Amino acid sequence: MRSRCATLLGAALLLLGGRTPLLLAQHKDVSVAFRFGTLGFGPEVAKLLTSHIDARVGANFFKYSKTKANSGITYDATLKLQAFSALIDFFPSNRGSFHLTGGIMTDPAKITGEGKPTASGTFEINGNTYTTAQVGNLTGSVKFPGVDPYVGLGWGTPATMGGALKFIFDLGVAIGTAKVKLTSTGAASNPQLASDLQAQVKTTQDDLDKYAKVYPVLSFGLAYRF
Repeated sequence: MRSRCATLLGAALLLLGGRTPLLLAQHKDVSVAFRFGTLGFGPEVAKLLTSHIDARVGANFFKYSKTKANSGITYDATLKLQAFSALIDFFPSNRGSFHLTGGIMTDPAKITGEGKPTASGTFEINGNTYTTAQVGNLTGSVKFPGVDPYVGLGWGTPATMGGALKFIFDLGVAIGTAKVKLTSTGAASNPQLASDLQAQVKTTQDDLDKYAKVYPVLSFGLAYRF
């Protein structure tokens, strides 16, 4: 009887006092989060793979449109954020919060615009002035590549140490230069206009290639860990 009690007591002590093998094995180390920032708004799921590494996937969305009339021309512009990300975090500390991040994300941002003549007005393209009748509908876009590498750092982990609800933060860059496109319905019958459109695209693209080689990523959110 004493032997049996001793065996049961030993098992209880293993579960309560020396619980590392069993209770850590039961930890799922998963988090579900909602983020907002320069990529828009969206959900994210993360899973701790080891005590120093996790993997996470997320999706972010945002859309904003604005219409403005100026000098007889109506301008319609739309900003669309629709990024999907697949990231790996490295935690220098065992099951820590601070992490370094690398991975990929799809086209983080796209801007489209269209100028439509509403009355007598003019467009200035590459330093030359054209009437709305010559240009017709003018359409432009600035779009990042389909997939961009991402590097960054942040705070937040799916590890279940501490409370279940935690604040998360990330700062980084998607590496890639946006591409410019500019078209006009009147360019097909006007070689000078077509040439000026190409020159304007080149000037704008050169500026982006020189000064905007990355897309800044700043995100905040709350994560529930279990």
